[in-house]
Amino acid sequence: MEKGDSHLISAASSAGRFQWLDGVRGMAVIWIAFYHCLLSYDNGRLPWPITFDSLPGFVEQCANGSILGKFSCAIEGIISAIIQRGPEGVGVFILFSGFGLTYSLVKHGGVGISWVDWYKRRFMRLFPTYWLANLVFLVSPFVILHDPVDYRFLLSFFGDRVYPLDKMFFYLVPAWWFLGLLIELYIVFPVLFKLMQRLGWARYLGLCVILSSAARYVLFAILEANGYYVMGAFFVCRLWEFAAGMAMGKSMAESPDRTLRLLLSWKGFFIGAILYTLGLFTYQPNFMYSFSDGLTAMGLSVILIHVAYRIDRVPGVGRSIGWAGVYSYSFYLFHQPYVMYAGEKLRSCSLGIFLILASGVIILVALGSIFLEYAVNSTVTRFSR
Repeated sequence: MEKGDSHLISAASSAGRFQWLDGVRGMAVIWIAFYHCLLSYDNGRLPWPITFDSLPGFVEQCANGSILGKFSCAIEGIISAIIQRGPEGVGVFILFSGFGLTYSLVKHGGVGISWVDWYKRRFMRLFPTYWLANLVFLVSPFVILHDPVDYRFLLSFFGDRVYPLDKMFFYLVPAWWFLGLLIELYIVFPVLFKLMQRLGWARYLGLCVILSSAARYVLFAILEANGYYVMGAFFVCRLWEFAAGMAMGKSMAESPDRTLRLLLSWKGFFIGAILYTLGLFTYQPNFMYSFSDGLTAMGLSVILIHVAYRIDRVPGVGRSIGWAGVYSYSFYLFHQPYVMYAGEKLRSCSLGIFLILASGVIILVALGSIFLEYAVNSTVTRFSR
């Protein structure tokens, strides 16, 4: 860790939370929001995905022949290529969900836990804001909802995003499939936590990597099951990311100085970059796909920790992104119908103008989400006393 970086540890201890964690979550949810907006805006104008092979052709088609035009189009293409990888932010959320739950328990001893109270807290964290999002979208203008409101609305309202799979996984607001995965992971978390306590975090992580990879391979390569299972309908397929977060949370709670020094060192950064690169090269329809999401999430999480830590030093920027991270759950719940509506309405704009206007829309949605989650949390706190 660089000289002077020790203030991060003291800041985390005094504030009761890690500032870089808010930054990582903020960047991940903003990235996802831009992805959904670009997805709606695209309408066939961009190669999807933009790769090293397709970028030159896009630049030639976009540019007016001038050097400046080519440079501008290249920048737009690179930014678009980064935004197109927005779904990778979901893996970061899965990882840091495991981190947050585990760090809190280990930091407070991890013994004598009332799991009934723990489930109540998780329920109150997930559902009140989610219920409000459902009700808001029923009456709100300027949204794109992907399905009619029918019997599935009640199933989704009470947390069913899995059965029947083809009708529920992407129902109404596709991004909400993540809620179903969280519910599954929360249900089994006590068992996972006890198993990690017994095995130690390293052996536990190794076991989960094996289980997750095997489940993914069996489902997509042998059984040829619906791809939604691998995406998150069956929690074991995303257990690798969650377990990696749990292992990090346990290590951080027990040895914060050593863990942070490793994560923030250049050695840690290069390990993260290697894991992320391996994840990208295994994302293809063969047995290597079994490892893709786990490798990508672990590597990307380390990279974003470095970015968040350094952005936090930029006046105003780090704090703003951190606020998006603090309220990332509500931002995630509310953003998709609005940003996809905006993306559709901005199709007549050039890509550069779109990126500017989309930024404004995302800021407005973020502010509205923060207000609504704050109101929900305040109401829940008032009535739960």
